Amino acid sequence: MPIQLDTLLAEEKSDHLLMQNTPHHIVCIEDEEDIQEIIAFNLERAGYQVSLAGDGVQGLALAKASQPDLILLDVMLPRLNGMQVCQKLRANAATQDIPIIMLSARSEEVDIVKGLTGGADDYITKPFSQAELIARIQAALRRKPKSIALTVKQVSLDPEDFTCKVDGRLIKLTSTEFKLLMALMQKPGRAFSREQLIQAALGDQTDVVDRNVDVHIRAIRKALGSDNAIIETVRGVGYRCYNGDR
Repeated sequence: MPIQLDTLLAEEKSDHLLMQNTPHHIVCIEDEEDIQEIIAFNLERAGYQVSLAGDGVQGLALAKASQPDLILLDVMLPRLNGMQVCQKLRANAATQDIPIIMLSARSEEVDIVKGLTGGADDYITKPFSQAELIARIQAALRRKPKSIALTVKQVSLDPEDFTCKVDGRLIKLTSTEFKLLMALMQKPGRAFSREQLIQAALGDQTDVVDRNVDVHIRAIRKALGSDNAIIETVRGVGYRCYNGDR
């Protein structure tokens, strides 16, 4: 029995009413404008936030900069094809875990296998119904592992809802500050150079440069108050997070 789009939309709307977080953000990398428009219209109706890119280079930059919840990736793209984009996303620490659904007119088994073994989580052949696309997106998002809260001393960081608490008290961090602190807390004891910290936290597409990292670290330490010692300065290298051994 065919899946009814209205039924899926109703289920998706119900799911979003139960969620406390912001809507899932989906990046669609597709060079055909009419397909872009149809996908964006239906996904926004279903409660998703959608960003669009028309070629592989633009799409790769957008994905790295925004780190969406899911990526829809056309295989036949100008500048960088979908397989190349997928490989670069999987090779980058900031984007390697983002679910990717490939879209392609190529329906041969060898093409599907190539897409899935190349790093995609799912593969949909064109033409496809919007109901099927939404169902596949829902399934991929359900499979996406939940982020685990990070805790060092009295500092607790929750990547799922983007919050930071010190001794149970919510503190305010900018998006950049949050990502820098999270990169440090994910690997306590590891010394990061400023360049390595930028790459781990923000990826390639960022305006933050080496000399700005110190400014952001000072702001994070100020926000952490008496627990700011969890961020340690490593002379001649950069920064690390306290790991409990010292």
